[in-house]
Amino acid sequence: MNEWVYANLTDIEGRIHTIAVPRNYESFFKNGLGIDGSSIPGFASVNKSDLVAKPDMGTFVKIPWRENEYLVLMSTFFADKPFEKDPKNFAAKVDSILNDMGYTAVLRPEIEFFVLDEITEGNTHYFEPPYSDETFEYRKEVSENLQRMGIPLRYHHHENATGQIEIELLWIDGVERTADYTTYTKLVSKWIAKNRGLDVSYIPKIDESLAGNGMHVHLFLKRDGENIFRGDGEISQEARYFIGGVMEHIKYIAAITNPTITSYKRLCGGLEAPRYISWGYRNRSTLIRVPARMKDIEIRNADSAANPYLAFPLIVLAGLDGIKKKIEPPEAVDFDLYALPEDELRNYPSLPSSLEEAIELMESDSFVRESLGSELYDTFVDMKRREIDDFKRAITDWEFERYGSL
Repeated sequence: MNEWVYANLTDIEGRIHTIAVPRNYESFFKNGLGIDGSSIPGFASVNKSDLVAKPDMGTFVKIPWRENEYLVLMSTFFADKPFEKDPKNFAAKVDSILNDMGYTAVLRPEIEFFVLDEITEGNTHYFEPPYSDETFEYRKEVSENLQRMGIPLRYHHHENATGQIEIELLWIDGVERTADYTTYTKLVSKWIAKNRGLDVSYIPKIDESLAGNGMHVHLFLKRDGENIFRGDGEISQEARYFIGGVMEHIKYIAAITNPTITSYKRLCGGLEAPRYISWGYRNRSTLIRVPARMKDIEIRNADSAANPYLAFPLIVLAGLDGIKKKIEPPEAVDFDLYALPEDELRNYPSLPSSLEEAIELMESDSFVRESLGSELYDTFVDMKRREIDDFKRAITDWEFERYGSL
């Protein structure tokens, strides 16, 4: 029986592209294979479209629910150099920056998504028990297969909204590997759903009355194997500087962490989605939360539509900039920001209220361009500008329902 390897790469928006390779194709594993970069949205122009995609053998795994079939993730190269617009290469670059500074980033993402099927109607119970949760067997199957693939899992559960699931991974060393495992989680969740006759979506907001899909990420830095964020009774000074850096840059990288039109309907819609740039101990109304054990920080604004190969590295680079420049954060917030009256909330800086504003902020600051590199940056901005223009021309269901009878 033939053995197949499904080799995957992600584009700038985080969509997965796959090619099937026989496992006995030795040249692929030694040298990679040539691909047409111009056929991948945003990657390459036709006059510079010959890329080489090479397997990252650290991601080579057997597909547990299929016989003699495997997965691997790929990175792309142009003229023997890492291709600048490949998001996976960007994540690897940030790991190198961390290593040069003597650090390792350790991350733990929380991945939320919706099961789009009529059987989920009525499942609105946070931590709903298995006997009444129609999504239970599905998410259990996804989680067990991820574990068989060597991806460390903390837990899975039903979230607040109808048909909403959260799968939280355990601590992972390295920005690139965390993004790899997040990508595999999405891939497996969609594949298993199809096998069950279900459909899933990572859209940030599905209904104005329901909680949206966040992609919170917990993280800390290690030096010489020791967690440098853990302090004496509270977080360390380095962790405070890291928070200061994230708060300094977060509104300028929002187009990356919250990259869709719909993202801002989540951020502006309450229901534990952070809008105001703040931090606090044990406080889930802030954008950055220090959990009770005070060994890590949680960044709460990113959503599940974000490309993890771009979002996770930029968050880390923002924090590193805070450490380099010793950016002290403002005073921690110990009250419920959601309960503040509107006039008091004006005292707190906020995230952008739309993708268009997020792009304008991104273009007004040099940090993201310098971090991403000009080619990846320019392509991302251009793609999002065209996306915004497309949306402005589109006629939505709301418009027809509101104005159709005039």
